[in-house]
Amino acid sequence: MSAGLLRRETITAAVGAASVHALVAGAAILAGLTGTYAWHDEVGYHLPTIRKFAAELPSPVLGDYQSATAPGYQLLMAAIVRAGVDGVPLHLVNALFGALLAALFAALVARRAGGLVGLLAGAALALSPYTVNPSVFLATDNLATLLLLAAFAFARPIATGCAVMPLKRGLYAALAAMLAAGVRQIMVYAAAFTGAAFVARACAERRWPRAAHLVGGALALIPALVVVGLLVRTWGGLVPPSFQTYHGSGGNPATPVYALALVAIWGGAAFLAIPGFLRELFSTRALLVGVLAAVACCAVPSSYLVHVRFGGTLWTIASKFPAVADRSLLLVPMAGIGAAALCAYLRLWSRSTDLLARGLGAYALLAFAGMVLAQTANSQCFERYLQPLTLVFMTIAAGALAGRTARWWPFVAMCGVSAAWTALSLLKGGS
Repeated sequence: MSAGLLRRETITAAVGAASVHALVAGAAILAGLTGTYAWHDEVGYHLPTIRKFAAELPSPVLGDYQSATAPGYQLLMAAIVRAGVDGVPLHLVNALFGALLAALFAALVARRAGGLVGLLAGAALALSPYTVNPSVFLATDNLATLLLLAAFAFARPIATGCAVMPLKRGLYAALAAMLAAGVRQIMVYAAAFTGAAFVARACAERRWPRAAHLVGGALALIPALVVVGLLVRTWGGLVPPSFQTYHGSGGNPATPVYALALVAIWGGAAFLAIPGFLRELFSTRALLVGVLAAVACCAVPSSYLVHVRFGGTLWTIASKFPAVADRSLLLVPMAGIGAAALCAYLRLWSRSTDLLARGLGAYALLAFAGMVLAQTANSQCFERYLQPLTLVFMTIAAGALAGRTARWWPFVAMCGVSAAWTALSLLKGGS
């Protein structure tokens, strides 16, 4: 395929996904909808913080404020407010972050799997309630995720073996990760993307990573770690003092279980785009891995529990199911299915002879593992922290392996589910 055609496909997919998001979010903003989780967060946390910083500029007080996140988003929006933009225009500016996120994701998928799959995958993310809500209401989610995905994109050519200047790519990824951590400190794991890309390339070539590459990956950690270190010093903890009991009181062992359950839904759907996936999923090996993973998930409590394990559609559904010894009878089997899906994917990955596919697929899975590890450190396991990036990384992994043979219909189903889910969320104020 010519570079010009690939470029047109990529641009078309990106513009289409961004337009879908802008239309939905813009309509909801103009309609003046309220009552969702993001509306409550805007009213109770983000908007008061933005107004506080706007009044304090150019010397905002960062020692404590009404948000559990790093202050980057609120400072940016406060500067926009000081420039005279407020109300509906401010919300429309905020919606641009979600549109750009959908565009970047669609472009990343389209470059490997084609314009149609890229557009549909981007639309699925664009229509997710955990992408739409933070665009309709003032929230940090989309800007932080956009910057994290930018860091992923900058280091991507290292993983695929296409980087002409890997050190330059690593520098850009490190700077994007630093900005992501400045918006939401938990996004600091993006700083490891450069190292993950080098490791993924080594996995693709079935060799050990080179020492120089590991050193480069370690150096790329520094900017984001410095930002988080300064915030920890300012706050006396990983979150501002007002939130240290709620979000900073230790890890949540239910998060990996929940993440695997989400892989069963969104990863399973994305992997259906890969020819041969279903056959591998129902193999003895994958089924055995699924059973063993479900047994392992029984080692930690996973039942619905307010202010520890709650917040999201899947949690709400799980709360309607019984639990045995504090283990969810819905989430544990779903986690097993998610593990089986990953096993099936890795079997297909191991048979591929395409080094670009293997490098990009391994890179996406390493990024997903980093996300789960980071979110496990949060006391709260909210679906909105996990679902968008589960969809993103699983889809990129699927597109890497399938390439132009990727089936488009699973992403149509994703779009339908996301659209219906978002409509219910916005109209009924759900999570």
